[in-house]
Amino acid sequence: MKLVIPVVSLETGGTRFIYQLANEMVDKGHSVEIVLPENASVAWPLRAQVTRVKELTPDRIPPADFILPNFYPTVFPAWASKKGRVVRLSLGYEPLWVPEKEKALASYHIDAPIISISEWHRQLILQGTGKNSTIIPGGVDSSVFCPSPKKSLSTGRYSIAYILRSKEHGYTWKGAEDFWEACQRLTQLVPAFDIQVVAPEGANYPAPLPYEIVNAHSDSEMARFYAQADIFVSTSYFEAFSMPPLEAMACGTAVVTTDNGGNRDYTINGQNCLLVPPSDIQQLTLVLAHLLTQVTLRNQLALNGLHFAQSWTWRHAADKLEALLFQLART
Repeated sequence: MKLVIPVVSLETGGTRFIYQLANEMVDKGHSVEIVLPENASVAWPLRAQVTRVKELTPDRIPPADFILPNFYPTVFPAWASKKGRVVRLSLGYEPLWVPEKEKALASYHIDAPIISISEWHRQLILQGTGKNSTIIPGGVDSSVFCPSPKKSLSTGRYSIAYILRSKEHGYTWKGAEDFWEACQRLTQLVPAFDIQVVAPEGANYPAPLPYEIVNAHSDSEMARFYAQADIFVSTSYFEAFSMPPLEAMACGTAVVTTDNGGNRDYTINGQNCLLVPPSDIQQLTLVLAHLLTQVTLRNQLALNGLHFAQSWTWRHAADKLEALLFQLART
C-alpha cells in the first residue's frame, strides 16, 4: 500500500515514531513517502522516500492509499487534499500545550480514524473530544540501545543521566527545574556523584552544581549516554508515551521517572523502575539517594528493565499499524 506522511519537521524527539514506523513499513514492503517543507530538519536516517515542498498545501500532498498527518498543522492540508484516506496520527494531545488550542482541537474532529500511542493518551483524546482511537505503542531498537560498561567502573563515582529540554526552548512540561533542585538537595545526602546531560536544543542551564554536557547526535551515541550511567532520570509532568525511560531500560540502566501518564503502559514501579509523582522534588531526592546507595536494588531494576524492554519492538508497532490500515481498507 502507498502511505504519505506530511510532517512539519523530523527533528529529534517525538518524531522518532514517524521515522521508525516509516522505516519498518518500508521494510514490510509498503511504499512510504515523507512530505515536508524545503527547509525542515531531518535528523533521522530514513529509508522512506523524502519529498520537500515549498509549503504543506493540499495541492502538494501526493496521492496515496492512506495519508497520516501527525501534528495539527498537517491535518488540514491532508484532509483538504482529498488524495487518500486520512488517518489522524497523534503523537501528543496538542490542546494541552500549543497556543492554538481551538485549531488543535478542531484537527481531532475531522471525520477520520485516530491513532494514539498509549492508553493514557487514548483516554486524553477520548475525554477531550469524545472520540476513541487505536493505540500503536512505541518501541526500541535493542540492536542499538543495548548495555555497555558503566562509567563508574573506571571513575569510582556513580553517575546520573538526564535529557535537558528547557522552558527557554518551549518545553514547559519537562520538569528541568525539579531535576536540578532534587540534585542540589541530593548533595546533602550523597555527596559524591556525577551528572551527565544531553541537551538536544543546546540548552545551557545555569545549574546549582556542576554537570557534564554530552554530545549525542546519533542513536548509538544516545545509547552510550544511557548505558554508561548508573541511573537515568525523567521528570516530565506529562507525556503521550515517553521514549527515553524505555530506551534507558534497554541499555541496562536503572530508571527513575515521574508518573507522566504515557509511560504507564511499560513502567512497573519497584520492578523495572522507580516512579515518583510529577513535581514531588522531595520524593525524587529521596528515591535517588536510596538508589545511589543500594547497589543490589539498582542492579535488579536495571536487569528487570533490560529484560522487559526486549519485547517493545518497532516491528510490533508496525505490525499493529499495518493491521489497522488493512482493516480500514476493507471498510
